[in-house]
Amino acid sequence: MKQRYSTVAAIAGLSLALIALPSKAQTYAKAPAQSLQVVSATLAASPEVYDGQCPVTIKFSGNITVKGKGQVKYTFTRSDGATAPIYTLDFDGAETKPVDTTWTLSPPTFGEWLAIKILSPNELQSDRAAFKGTCRKEPPAQNNSQNATGGIRSLNAPVAEPSPAAKGQFIACPVKETRTEVTTPLPDPWWNTPQIGKLERVSVQTIAGNQTLVCEYWAYGRTVSIMREIPEGVTDCSAESSGFLCR
Repeated sequence: MKQRYSTVAAIAGLSLALIALPSKAQTYAKAPAQSLQVVSATLAASPEVYDGQCPVTIKFSGNITVKGKGQVKYTFTRSDGATAPIYTLDFDGAETKPVDTTWTLSPPTFGEWLAIKILSPNELQSDRAAFKGTCRKEPPAQNNSQNATGGIRSLNAPVAEPSPAAKGQFIACPVKETRTEVTTPLPDPWWNTPQIGKLERVSVQTIAGNQTLVCEYWAYGRTVSIMREIPEGVTDCSAESSGFLCR
């Protein structure tokens, strides 16, 4: 009987020992996946200093570095306040991916900056990629003769003050410079940089049989015109300086 009780006690002790062992699921529980986070963003302008012909296109190259897996949303923020589209990048883990963009400018002198702005999964902004420079256009050829069609009476009039000896009514162009941009809706990811162009030349043209005063401004590598008909009661106008002398 003593031996029987000993055997039962031994079996009971073994059962207790087995119950105390951890389960396989507890031993090999899967570690939670690391959440996505952008840890850095860098951007550089090329060239940083420019001196040459207008317009100039500045190129920007940069990198976005993350830890974790998922999608990053970012955009570009600029010193002139222009709005850029939102871009996405997919990451498979801790890695770095390149980004790039461009900015076309035309003013005679400029000093601007552009930066990467991370929108999600966390907010972060790169250092500003600053650039500056000067640019110039080839001076327009002087030509005040009538063209073959007789439509243009005076071309490429220099922008200057009217002659003190001139008599008549002087009509100046309405503005010294214009802001020109594409107003047609653009699909993502396309966007447009507004251009600011100064008055380049004035001319008197015959449009639809009527004498028309035309002020031409530089924009996007060409001229953009602002125009009006000659005033009522005026019989003749000529291009002079930054406007028109009408009699």
